[in-house]
Amino acid sequence: MKKRKKAAIVLIVLVSAFTLLPIGTLQYRVDASQSYQNLASSAGMITAQDVNLRTGPNTKFDSLYKLKKGHKLTVMGKLGDWYAVYDSANGNIGAVSARYLKVAQPKAVAKAKKVNTVKSNSNETVQKAVAAKVIDVSPDEKALLDMVNNARREEGLNPLTIDENLVKIARLKATDMKNNNYFSHTSSYYGTPFDMMKKYGVKFSIAGENLAGNQSMEKALTAWLKENGNNLYNKEFTHTGIGVVESPTYGKLFVEMFMKK
Repeated sequence: MKKRKKAAIVLIVLVSAFTLLPIGTLQYRVDASQSYQNLASSAGMITAQDVNLRTGPNTKFDSLYKLKKGHKLTVMGKLGDWYAVYDSANGNIGAVSARYLKVAQPKAVAKAKKVNTVKSNSNETVQKAVAAKVIDVSPDEKALLDMVNNARREEGLNPLTIDENLVKIARLKATDMKNNNYFSHTSSYYGTPFDMMKKYGVKFSIAGENLAGNQSMEKALTAWLKENGNNLYNKEFTHTGIGVVESPTYGKLFVEMFMKK
């Protein structure tokens, strides 16, 4: 009984000392299982009236709202008879039954031809095209990345390189936590962060995830750095992706994913 009381006091003291809301770090070295069909982002259209956009891939999950016939969505993946979709009109991620969604086939061949045409011009043209493709990160995401890399440099570690796919996945996770009002490394829909990486075709030998809920990224970073074995100081990691979304509960939700390819 005394041990339980002591443990509870330590937890409260730690949270109070950090003066922030929830944080968490996680690492993984084993391959995660492939649990649903990975799809290249594609357009989809609702084919019936008042179709539920749910928080997960079956009717037991809550409905976020109803979609009208003809409403367009971005399709991210498929799990059984359900699609994972992004509704850009409302900024929400959810699941829609395959019965009520018509998915357009991605024009992969056309894109490949276009790339080959660019390559045939000259190496210099290709290099300029690649350099011009700047990963779309928000000011908060860029600021947190700079802070993380500054902290790593102070410890003599190499800075992390931003990875476009990890940015996308980190944003998905942050949005999922906001929409479904939870704070955990495991999502009822996406599974673990490592499941998410595998689902979206990201290959890694070691990976990790940091979570924080706070109004200040400075306080979130401070809390991460104080955690034992924190991912920020792991010299094995080479790439990262950061997602930051506004949260009515915490102010902001921060998700940073790490990996070594």
